[in-house]
Amino acid sequence: MIDLSQDSLLREIDEDIRRERYARLWKRFGGWIIAIAVAVLLGVAGYQFWQFRTQKQQQEASARFAAAVALATTDRAAAERQFAAIAADGPAGFAVLAGLRQAALLAQNGDTQAAHGVYQQVERKATDPFYRDLAVVREAMLALQDETVPIDAEAITDRLKPLSANGNPWRFTARELSAVLASRTGQTTEARDVLSGLANDQLAPSDMRERARQLLAELGER
Repeated sequence: MIDLSQDSLLREIDEDIRRERYARLWKRFGGWIIAIAVAVLLGVAGYQFWQFRTQKQQQEASARFAAAVALATTDRAAAERQFAAIAADGPAGFAVLAGLRQAALLAQNGDTQAAHGVYQQVERKATDPFYRDLAVVREAMLALQDETVPIDAEAITDRLKPLSANGNPWRFTARELSAVLASRTGQTTEARDVLSGLANDQLAPSDMRERARQLLAELGER
């Protein structure tokens, strides 16, 4: 038969040994364990605070952006100033959108030089290639529309060239703008080549294919 009293005694001795080991381990590593636990708690609290602050900033920027959009229908100059403020201190996404709207309002108000500058700021600041390339496209469009500022066709074409590559979401617009620039600077053969490609590209928007055919017809008449 098993001696229950002896078995109980052995268990108590084993527990005493383990407690002694834990005590030695805690004495040796307890400070580090506490420090790690505190660091984890602070990290979690910091992340939660960052999330709260980011969400609050996004909500505030959204409200400011919506107010500027509404103001643009009645006071474009005041709206432009509000967009400029959001572009300067707003969260990244809203800052880029506000910069694009600010540049458009500046162009509508006749300040094309300032609009060019804002588009270039957006291009430098945007981290998303979609909006960075959009700023290039919008500035190129502005350059083609502007009668007061001389067009540096070569510089604009160089900036549009990467956007014309297959896979870029702005490739068709970039190609059309490049063709118009080529035709304006007397590079008729290059303009025809680009326009022919657009006119025959079934992936290009239908209205753009039609414009390409019309421009080809005009170039053929010269």
